[in-house]
Amino acid sequence: MDIRAVTVLNPGGSAGLPGGFQAWEGGRLVGSLTLFAPLGHTAEVSAFVPTEHRRRGIFSALLAEAETACWDYGAKRLLFVCGGESGDGQAVATHWGLALDHSEYVLVCKGPRPEGRKDPALRLAGPRDLEQVAALTGAAFGDTPAEALSLAENTLSDPARQCWGLWEEGRLIAAAGVGPAAEGLSIYSVAVDPARQGQGLGRRLMAGLLGVLPRDRTLVVEVDSGNLPARALYAAFGFRETRRQDYFARGL
Repeated sequence: MDIRAVTVLNPGGSAGLPGGFQAWEGGRLVGSLTLFAPLGHTAEVSAFVPTEHRRRGIFSALLAEAETACWDYGAKRLLFVCGGESGDGQAVATHWGLALDHSEYVLVCKGPRPEGRKDPALRLAGPRDLEQVAALTGAAFGDTPAEALSLAENTLSDPARQCWGLWEEGRLIAAAGVGPAAEGLSIYSVAVDPARQGQGLGRRLMAGLLGVLPRDRTLVVEVDSGNLPARALYAAFGFRETRRQDYFARGL
């Protein structure tokens, strides 16, 4: 069995970390594993082995290569992504003794959508706004300055992604990233200035996004299962919960 590293463009903003690994046998792809490490210290792992090739150690071989790469990169923890309805994935997590870290719901707003109202304070962020974007997201999510800067650079430098922000007197008070998703467009890293939370800025930001994003595209967001206010907010804008994603943790 031949295990090959996979290189992809900006894999989670993690320069130096392979995008994943593939297992080949007799010229046939028999397994794959992808890595996503936006924060450096933690790498998200997604893997797939076709049914006819399972129970042959392919996942273990892929994981061994991934763990070595993550250790060399500096990551100290893995998060295994598993569909909440995936019996096979849940069984693997149990077999490996993985602890459930958290769960997220995937919410979808299908297009075409009614025309939204444009907010004059909403505009695209650019390279000149890097420090403000990093400061806002770092404060909102509790990331270190280095982590926040890396995430902001990844979004602002990627031509496939956008960062939309609400500005007040030249100051960024709320922002969200927009990028490609399997269903359409993904809205992620929705951040509101902690000093301005509870003032309706999240709702205003979402309303503004619906006013500028293509109306025929389906929109996708992922929300922590315990974040009931956010889930209610998205539901008010027509997002519907479609599936649950479980994240199981394992230290290196």
